[in-house]
Amino acid sequence: MIEPHVYLAYAPRGPGVMCAMLYFEVKRSVYGWYVGSRQGEFLSEFFVLEDYYSAQKIRLYLSLEDDVYSDWVHREVAIDVPIGSPAPVPAELTHELERAQDAFVREWLFYADDPHAEEQAKLYASRELSVQPVNIRADRINKLDTGAAVWTYASPGCNLNMVRALSKRWSLDYALD
Repeated sequence: MIEPHVYLAYAPRGPGVMCAMLYFEVKRSVYGWYVGSRQGEFLSEFFVLEDYYSAQKIRLYLSLEDDVYSDWVHREVAIDVPIGSPAPVPAELTHELERAQDAFVREWLFYADDPHAEEQAKLYASRELSVQPVNIRADRINKLDTGAAVWTYASPGCNLNMVRALSKRWSLDYALD
C-alpha cells in the first residue's frame, strides 16, 4: 500500500477549499487527485505528471471526469489534447489511486450534500465558517497553518515544488506561489 502525500489550501473568508490534493510518486512520475475552486464552482480530477523526476519534458494528463477510468486529456501549453482511454495510469496503480482518493476524502473532506454533513455544518457554524459544496472536515481544520489569508497544510515530505509546478498547469484558481 502506497502512502500518499497531501496538500490543502483553504480560504475561510472566500471560496473555502482552494485545493485539496493527494499524490504519490512511482519511479519518475507523480499520480494523484485534486479538488478545488474554479470560478466559484468545484472541480475534481485525477492527474499524472509523467516524467516529473527526469530530464524529460514533463507531461500533464488529466481525467475528464472525476473517474480514473474515464477519458483523459494531455494538457499542453494552452490546449487540452484528448487521448481517450485507457488512462495513462499503469493498471497496477489504478486501484491504488482510487483507494488513496477514497481514504483522503474520508479523512479530510466532507461535501455539503453528504448525509452526515449536518453535524459538520454545526461545527463550522460554531467557528463562524460557512459551508461550501466541498469542505475540510471540522476536526481537521486545526491541522492547517492559519498564519495567512489562505490556510494550508502539507503532510511531512510533501514536495511543494511539485505542488507549485502542478498548480501552474491545473484549472483551479489556486496557485502556490
